[in-house]
Amino acid sequence: MNRQLELIDNLLSEGLDEFTFDDARAHLNVSTEATANFLARLRKIGLVDKLARGHYAIRPLGALGTSLVTEDLSTAVGAAFESHEHRIAYLSALSELGVLSHPVRTIYVACSKPVRFSTVSGKPLRVVLEKPETIHLEAEAVKNSWRSSLERALFECALRVDLIGGVERLAEVIGSGSRDADARRMARLASEFGSRGFAAERRIASIAMTLRLPLRLNPKVSVRQPVIRLDPRDDRVVWTDSRYRVSWNTTVDELQAIVGN
Repeated sequence: MNRQLELIDNLLSEGLDEFTFDDARAHLNVSTEATANFLARLRKIGLVDKLARGHYAIRPLGALGTSLVTEDLSTAVGAAFESHEHRIAYLSALSELGVLSHPVRTIYVACSKPVRFSTVSGKPLRVVLEKPETIHLEAEAVKNSWRSSLERALFECALRVDLIGGVERLAEVIGSGSRDADARRMARLASEFGSRGFAAERRIASIAMTLRLPLRLNPKVSVRQPVIRLDPRDDRVVWTDSRYRVSWNTTVDELQAIVGN
């Protein structure tokens, strides 16, 4: 135990609350196999957390027995994606922003390139490939990572309803985040994404207006434009919002009950 605490003390004295496998091997001055065994013991007793392959973090006092990713998602994702342009996105961003009432098990990250790992700190990872020029659009730097702003996270959930579990979840997040979201920023986002962005803006506007939410998006929709689906995967039409030309696959009352206002 003394040697384990000595390693942690030395790393912290150098400001390395996050460290790599090579950092540990250099401090221990032992073989690769011995370093791996040493770090495995540290993880077992709860002194360090493995963020991604070759990347570790020293758990803060009071965090023993919990996963560091729960305490600091940006640290874990930043270590895992350090050489990639990325952004904590979708439901993970909304969870970090305090919009969701329930924790999200899957970690959602937008990235410009595929990665070879499928978990971060033991949690399943969903990587969404995105063009480099939009990765940091409406994103905020958080420690060594990036995270979607509130407006970006709400917008991208409407852009990819399939990723978040359907219109019920979309209504939930719009209902929770609409009071603080800036409609002008969301409208600018929609213009950056062309026709797909316009469709996402119409979905948000339809839900917000129909359920009388504070968010006031008002995209200009003509009668000549085709009707779009609230959930692109679902062909059912229960009701059609004629103002924004959006067909709903669920009743207004069902989504109203979810939003609860």
